[in-house]
Amino acid sequence: MNPPSLWQRIRSARIVQVLLVYLGASWAVLQISDTLTQALSLPEWVSPAAVILLLVGLVIILATAWVQSLPSTTAAEEAGVRPTDWEIAPSDAVESLKRGRLPYLTWGRSILGGVVALSILFGGAGLYVGFSGRPAVRGLGPVAAGAAEAPEGIAILPFNVSGVDDRDFWGEGMVDLLSTNLDGMGGYRTIDSRTVLARWREEVGDDPSPDLRTALQAAGRTGARYAVVGSAVGVGADLRLVAEIYDLSDGREIGSGQVEGSESDPLSLIDDLSLETMRRLLSGSEENLATSRNLADVTTPSVPALRAYLEGERYYREALFPQAVEAYERALEADSTFALALFRISDAYGWLESVQSEDAIDWAERSMRFMDELSPRNAVIVGASNALYTGDLTAVASLEEAVRRYPDDPEAWFMLAEIYIHLGEATGAGPREALDAVNRAIRLDPGFAPYYVHAIDLHMILSQPDSARAVMDRYARFSGAESLQAEYLAAYDYYFGGEDGSADRWSRVRALDDIGLSILWGTFGVQMEDMVLSMDLADYVRDRTGQPGWWFGIARFSLVTGKLARAEAMVRDSLPGGPDPYSVYLLHRFGGVDMSDLLGVVRDCELAAGCTFWRGLQAADDGDWEEVRRIAAYARNVADSLRTAGDSLTARFPETYAGVVDGYAQFRRGDLTGARTTLEGVQGLTSGNGDMIARVLLGEVNQELGRTGEAVRWYGLLRSTPLRNYALARRAPLTEDLGDLQAAGADWRMLAVSLRDADEGYALAAQAQQAAVRLGVAP
Repeated sequence: MNPPSLWQRIRSARIVQVLLVYLGASWAVLQISDTLTQALSLPEWVSPAAVILLLVGLVIILATAWVQSLPSTTAAEEAGVRPTDWEIAPSDAVESLKRGRLPYLTWGRSILGGVVALSILFGGAGLYVGFSGRPAVRGLGPVAAGAAEAPEGIAILPFNVSGVDDRDFWGEGMVDLLSTNLDGMGGYRTIDSRTVLARWREEVGDDPSPDLRTALQAAGRTGARYAVVGSAVGVGADLRLVAEIYDLSDGREIGSGQVEGSESDPLSLIDDLSLETMRRLLSGSEENLATSRNLADVTTPSVPALRAYLEGERYYREALFPQAVEAYERALEADSTFALALFRISDAYGWLESVQSEDAIDWAERSMRFMDELSPRNAVIVGASNALYTGDLTAVASLEEAVRRYPDDPEAWFMLAEIYIHLGEATGAGPREALDAVNRAIRLDPGFAPYYVHAIDLHMILSQPDSARAVMDRYARFSGAESLQAEYLAAYDYYFGGEDGSADRWSRVRALDDIGLSILWGTFGVQMEDMVLSMDLADYVRDRTGQPGWWFGIARFSLVTGKLARAEAMVRDSLPGGPDPYSVYLLHRFGGVDMSDLLGVVRDCELAAGCTFWRGLQAADDGDWEEVRRIAAYARNVADSLRTAGDSLTARFPETYAGVVDGYAQFRRGDLTGARTTLEGVQGLTSGNGDMIARVLLGEVNQELGRTGEAVRWYGLLRSTPLRNYALARRAPLTEDLGDLQAAGADWRMLAVSLRDADEGYALAAQAQQAAVRLGVAP
């Protein structure tokens, strides 16, 4: 008998059928591989590796088909010498390997081997994602950042640069420059450049030329809907800029723009590229282009100024404020009208010295002269920055609107936190709201060191030592400065130090200079009262500064620690110049200290001597309604004069005084509804004493009206004032009545902690301690 031909052997092995089935299965595996790669952000090498495994598997499957078609194979299987077609027989395979022979090929073994190989591939890729820190997000974008009501966002990615000397300017610099120019055009918004660069560094790292998918993945993580991928290529003496626009919802390119011109005229080139890019993105209607802005509106026509400004931004990012100031000064030497540089140098001086620094205020005033040249978004931020120095509370509403419209802008979130912090609870927000805004900024741009500074002090204010220390460590990692700000280390050591006594915990405090001591008082004056209000520190402050204002503050804030005997002694005997109307009225009306023999100091003070407000409140307490009307009219006349002179902002202070005095008089006469309306009308005009008294009176009025929830809210907005304990003592029982035992417990505990060193026999201290024990929150 003639042996079977090769074709007969192939037919008997059913090679063609096996090949077709295998190719179909391979196609399915590759589709699954591509889907998993996109959905889980698996490395780009997964798909090529899968192809290689499938090719190896093809050889094994064909060999298995050939072996299984041999008559000798069938005979050996029937005799029980070899495993059958679908048996795996692991013990037999192991014995074969021990003898130095490959295991016998069966369909079971071949298919299992392929499943194991692919499982190892995808499992290993998953582990790589987990250990390398690459995020596993679905699709390209948009992702978490963003808000439903925000306009569609565009992420401008760093340009790929070749044939050009200034790679930084035309690379990462294009993110800021092109983003600024495109923001607001045609109803679109650009993702803030810091957010884009933060996501780029996390996703791309140091790769100067990432593949397209990686670049788009970085854009998707910013919350953008569109991405602009660009290149800057030197062409002889000219420069060619190309911008390609991608829709991140499906990864497809929807248009591209290209311009070419002289590198010596970068602003014209960027303007032209901006318009061309928007032409491709928009429907092509020329009327939409009317919304475009010239780049010089928000930057500068001077390349040296722009280059110095971007250098300052790099220093500012690392909290290297002296170097940042020097760079911004060079930018302003090249262009004294550079609005963003004026704003940023003011901000840097605020960090370097203090919010009330003369340099910070001077540069802020200069920046305001060029507000009309700024984009709407930047104008809001610059205006809010100036409000830190003027106390203008109208900045709050505009910033809250800005973060709703631009939820991806970390600077808007941080400026909102700054307003909450520096203008206090007159803004209607407290430390928790401020910390939430700071954390939003940090999440959007975690490498921006200055954001962490306020996160540190807010965690300390909220008595969260572990969180404060963790943020301090992160600040140290991102900051280029050699050490943390000394005042925060001093505050941390003292407030969260050990039980070794105050001497050891005082060392850093005593080492502070006058500016550091001022920052310590301004930041932690109420929340860290056991340190700031100690008599040792009072002597230290007097010796170091010679400023009577410190003495007045210590006397008033002694209410917070229940050291009423000390406060009374200071007001009667120790204050420079004798008792002041503010301290006398505060201790008598809200501190429970009998100062009736000194109330003449309040009643008889000269109206022009800064005590008009306290004299008006005392007149309402006395029931002298004619005096109330006279003082309120006097305050309104002062406000009118200030407005006539063009100082409408300062005019709000006497206007607030007049309204609070009128509202308090209504309260004392029993017109509770009228008092509530009057006081709500002036609350929030300023961040001064008038606003503080308005808030506490609104708590009292609403409590009398039975509006318990409103009373709780107003009392809660006095945490950073000398009236904190008075407000807590009234708020805590109300929260218990409302059934909110957690909030009540927090209030009673805070009060008990504040009064832990109060005067012996102080009834409120005992009441707070007993309530904290009853609710299981005793300190």
